[in-house]
Amino acid sequence: MDILEAIRTRSSARVFSQEPVEREILERVLSDASRSPSSLNIQPWEVHMVLGVERERLSRQLMRSYRERRVTCGPGTARPLPERFISRARNCAEGMTPFVEQMGREFKSFINEGSLNFYGASAGALIFLDDSFPPERMTDVGCFVAYLLLAAAGHGLASCPIGLLNAYDDVVKEHLNVPDSKRLVLSVALGFADHDAAVNRFRSPRADLPEFVRWVD
Repeated sequence: MDILEAIRTRSSARVFSQEPVEREILERVLSDASRSPSSLNIQPWEVHMVLGVERERLSRQLMRSYRERRVTCGPGTARPLPERFISRARNCAEGMTPFVEQMGREFKSFINEGSLNFYGASAGALIFLDDSFPPERMTDVGCFVAYLLLAAAGHGLASCPIGLLNAYDDVVKEHLNVPDSKRLVLSVALGFADHDAAVNRFRSPRADLPEFVRWVD
């Protein structure tokens, strides 16, 4: 797939098929993603791949914690967001809701439970950053994630970045035996999309350039 085509056509899948992904394909995806830039080529990201039965076991533990804590999806913020950001999130949720309801699901429960279940994907990439790095290295991890999503598309896989697992990082670390010195930055569901699922037809809009670009001539 052409890189510009991947950028313009990829979208997050929120229902995956049960078809497993061959490890060789995942290795190629991760190898291509590792070509992403980083400060002085330090490559600070650490990826834990959970597959098949282990992915399902992790999700069961996450769901047990969710039923106790009820921490849900949402962009964590230190201060109230400007209206334009709130409006984008609201419009996305309102636009996706009819597709979710077509599947007989309620939006909030679908998003929260789906996130903790990697939306049924056979593989989950959990991306960590060691605490020894300053916050600036989160930029490097962000570049890696972008490459990962595009590499997945290039190899015929669907993907969905998931942030909710960060609220249950203690469960994730215990299950995967990850030291407390590692910070869970983001998780990504990887697999084959279920093209019959209504929600996978949803496409979120993008802001026009004047909304986020300032030209200085």
